[in-house]
Amino acid sequence: MPKIVDHAARRTEIIEAVWSLIVRKGFIAVTMRELAAEAGYANGALARYFPDKDAVLRAAFQRAFDATNERARAAIGDGGGLTAFRLLCLEIMPLDEVRLAEARVVIGFWDYAAGQPELVEFYDSAMETWREEMRMYLGQARAAGELAPGRPHDRIVDAVLALTMGMQINACFSPRHNTPERQTAVLEDFLATISRPPS
Repeated sequence: MPKIVDHAARRTEIIEAVWSLIVRKGFIAVTMRELAAEAGYANGALARYFPDKDAVLRAAFQRAFDATNERARAAIGDGGGLTAFRLLCLEIMPLDEVRLAEARVVIGFWDYAAGQPELVEFYDSAMETWREEMRMYLGQARAAGELAPGRPHDRIVDAVLALTMGMQINACFSPRHNTPERQTAVLEDFLATISRPPS
């Protein structure tokens, strides 16, 4: 009787191996040969799950993106407005070891994807998902009177994405100046600039 192979489980194992390599050695170590060794496969055996390195790294980034969204959904629940906006930002920020590992994967993906239009488009599509979600929460906040007047939603979203992406870089490369407490304080300062003052 032929052996039944759970392809989804095997793909997950391989992505776990990618993450392990990236966290320990950086993206430079993620060759198909190194990855096969890390995952415990014969060289060339990964092709049935991922045809090339692009596909592997795309899946690694997608896992980080999906994990952030799952945590955010759990934290936000039925909430909305500025509270939900803040909680989504906190899940993007590298405030613990899990989110710091995600930041390493994301930063490595940026470097690898630069100059590759298909991967840039893939990343931009993921960011557009966050942009739409953030704009939705800001619209709710505006309707509830939580936002200070005058600043367009897109400008707020641009600023907070620059802020959170910068935190991912800074926490990886200058951790002593980018502790979770300092990151959170920076976010709270930003939110104070867009919030309507208490009457």
